Amino acid sequence: MKNISKFLTGGVLAILLIIASFNSCEGVKSGHKGVEVSFGGKTNISKVYDEGLNIGVHWIYDHMIEYDVREKTMVHVFEFNDKNNMQTRVELSLDYNLNPSKVNILHTEITDVETKIIKTLKSAGKEVVPQYSAVELNINKRTEAEQKLSKIMQTELPEFYVEFARVQMTDVDIPSQVAKLAEETAVQLGRNELAKKKEAEQVALAKAKVATAQGNYDAGLLDAKTKKLLSQPAILELKRLEVEMEWAKKGVSKYGNNNVFGSDVGILKGLK
Repeated sequence: MKNISKFLTGGVLAILLIIASFNSCEGVKSGHKGVEVSFGGKTNISKVYDEGLNIGVHWIYDHMIEYDVREKTMVHVFEFNDKNNMQTRVELSLDYNLNPSKVNILHTEITDVETKIIKTLKSAGKEVVPQYSAVELNINKRTEAEQKLSKIMQTELPEFYVEFARVQMTDVDIPSQVAKLAEETAVQLGRNELAKKKEAEQVALAKAKVATAQGNYDAGLLDAKTKKLLSQPAILELKRLEVEMEWAKKGVSKYGNNNVFGSDVGILKGLK
């Protein structure tokens, strides 16, 4: 009986040791850090556990809290007033990660780190955006504004054990009043341009008409002067002499042949 009792006792102890061995280790996943919390709820401030398996008898009653320390991206849309006091929707994108060496302190001091990050991001945007107009943030001032946001976030985030990576203004809406004004201005500019073109066409047509009228006038004046000149006695006599010269060159008379005025008339032949 004693032997049987010893055997049973030994078996129970072995089973208990096997169970204890399964419960005497804690693992930390890749990309995470571990925080040791005792059975009574006290956090181990002296040590942060790396990824991998951690063995120890104390894990039978203590437990491990894991924190993801990989880089994350947070995107939020806020509404701010720009420098023209116009309400502007701005989308901010923040890249960050929890400080790997401070997750145990974070665990003891902060219950909702994400809310703190959002509040800080909003506060930074509220400080920076009113320095610019929405149009400037869309055209040529966005990089400058992002640099100011970065400076604020780099200063504020470490206060609750968060490391800053980068921040961007991924979208800035144009206020409805500005968009409406821009549309109306574009329409008016189009109308003005069309009016200028029509005016230019009318001026060109008027100039063409003036040129045509001037040409007709000049031609008519020249024609009248020519007719007046040709009607002068001296010109008429000159034209008559030119005609007689042409007939003389041909050796005939302008009055024809075989008549009293021609060169071969019969009366002259008889005299020969």
